[in-house]
Amino acid sequence: MEEKKVRDIMTRGVVTVRYDGTMPQIAGIMSEDNISCIVIVNQNDETAGIVTSLDIVKAFGKKTEDEIKKTAAEDIMTPIVYNVNPEMTLKEVSNIMVVKDIHRVVVLSPEGRKPVGLLSATDIVKEVMKLKE
Repeated sequence: MEEKKVRDIMTRGVVTVRYDGTMPQIAGIMSEDNISCIVIVNQNDETAGIVTSLDIVKAFGKKTEDEIKKTAAEDIMTPIVYNVNPEMTLKEVSNIMVVKDIHRVVVLSPEGRKPVGLLSATDIVKEVMKLKE
């Protein structure tokens, strides 16, 4: 397991929204696709950040209905400030998650900042669970 790579267990088929997408649009996609996070991309489809269901809940508690309708993804997203690529080991990424106190990371293409997958703490926990066998 120490040599297992991010590409081996990451979730592929990342759902993305442009950074000018609105909060209601993001919430609708999350609800329809039964997901708890969406990757936010710029006009070049490069990863800019991530919006989680908790980000939506936090913004909902602070904004009026009219403000919610106008709130863009870039206003509530957490910017991506670290690079995780498919060839990194799970140990390397787990250390990043601990240091940054985050539960999921966007996996970026080796050639650039295009999202190719997601890896969550739950994915790593499932790998640890396999060791009990």
